[in-house]
Amino acid sequence: MAKRRRQGTRFRLLIYERMWKRWAWPCVLIIPASFALWWVVPYLGVTQTLYRTLALIPALIAFLLLVFTSMARRLAWVQCRANYLRIQTPFYPLSISYSRFKEVLPNTFYQVFDPRKEKAARRRWLKPYWSQTVIVVRLTRYPVPLWWLRMWFSPYLLLPKVPGFVFLVDDWMGFSRQLDDFRADWETRRAERRQERLARRIR
Repeated sequence: MAKRRRQGTRFRLLIYERMWKRWAWPCVLIIPASFALWWVVPYLGVTQTLYRTLALIPALIAFLLLVFTSMARRLAWVQCRANYLRIQTPFYPLSISYSRFKEVLPNTFYQVFDPRKEKAARRRWLKPYWSQTVIVVRLTRYPVPLWWLRMWFSPYLLLPKVPGFVFLVDDWMGFSRQLDDFRADWETRRAERRQERLARRIR
């Protein structure tokens, strides 16, 4: 009987870390600026409490965005398990059985997502990643509807045009090796179970 490994390493999803780097400083600057505006509003001749309170709304939004992006970089990872691949995002986890896997291969980020089709601001935001290697996992079909995944996942986690995922991680070679190992172990166990069932039928 093949030895069953329970779980592998958690590999961070870099696309969510990029969100933190993009929004952290603007949010940090907006919060004190909003409080400063709240403080000076009475000196500008505005006496209504409602208008003064409205000055704090940007601070609240910035704080919530700061919390979200901080959570995103800490709670976004992918991990091999014995029978499935676990994708963890800040608000929605997903498990994908290895039986759904059609193909696993390395590729470059810019070959999966065409930079020419992106807006200029987004091209600049993704500049550190265009030349990086990603692991592409093509599936026979998604375990849940695509529209549902688009609600919770970054668009750069979903493979364009066909069912699948794109994993931009901190160690793509390590992730690729573990993915191959766990899938091979799963295939071996499945073959052994088939042989056992066949042997019982023959008896």
